Amino acid sequence: MKKSLHKLLLKSLLLFLVASGTSFGQEEGASDKPAGRLAWFVATQIPDKLENPVKVMSGSKITDTLLSKRAVSAPVKFGQDGIIKVVKAAPDPEDSEKTIYLTLAQARIPDGMTKALVILTPRAKKKGEEIFHCLVQDLAKFNGGDSLYLNLSQLDVAVQLGDKKLALKPGTRKVFVPPSLAKSTSVPVSYHYYHPVQEKWKLLSASTIVMRPTRREICIFSWDPRYERVDYHGVTFPIQVQ
Repeated sequence: MKKSLHKLLLKSLLLFLVASGTSFGQEEGASDKPAGRLAWFVATQIPDKLENPVKVMSGSKITDTLLSKRAVSAPVKFGQDGIIKVVKAAPDPEDSEKTIYLTLAQARIPDGMTKALVILTPRAKKKGEEIFHCLVQDLAKFNGGDSLYLNLSQLDVAVQLGDKKLALKPGTRKVFVPPSLAKSTSVPVSYHYYHPVQEKWKLLSASTIVMRPTRREICIFSWDPRYERVDYHGVTFPIQVQ
């Protein structure tokens, strides 16, 4: 009687595991963790007419990806050739029942780079269908606690972080690596730009920020043509997404 009851309980347990999709020897959720060569996307500006989520293509595989200027996208796998594109579906002009994909942006991730941030910046003039430039940042050189500064404005910009100063010419970027960051630390920060007419540095903003070892910060300086001034915005990139 006891042996029959034991067999019945064991059979019920096995049926439950099969129904729930649980397998032995596999960590829960492990199959959902991203692996391989991965790219994350962020846009400095998003055109009004851009369909978002966009389509990201690697080889023949297409992934719908939500673009933001305030947060990075979910990771997207890319192949060994390193080519990754943002594309738009369109009817084939030679066969209206077929679909072709027009390239809106294209990046090539260098060999040996397994984790990359692709920063999309709008082109002043389109190159064919391409509406974005692509800047590739190696995430092996951009770690938790680091800050990435990107100057897309027309003027020289300077960042004062505590007693450290970073100078950024137009079109350049720099990563600030803190000496050590074992825990969250408050740091005074100020942003400055050089006024070409007045020929002097002017304060753009000053505050105190919290630098955390669990996240990376991105600060993008841009040019506001309406008011002819330097503007900026930040993006937080948690390291947990890797």
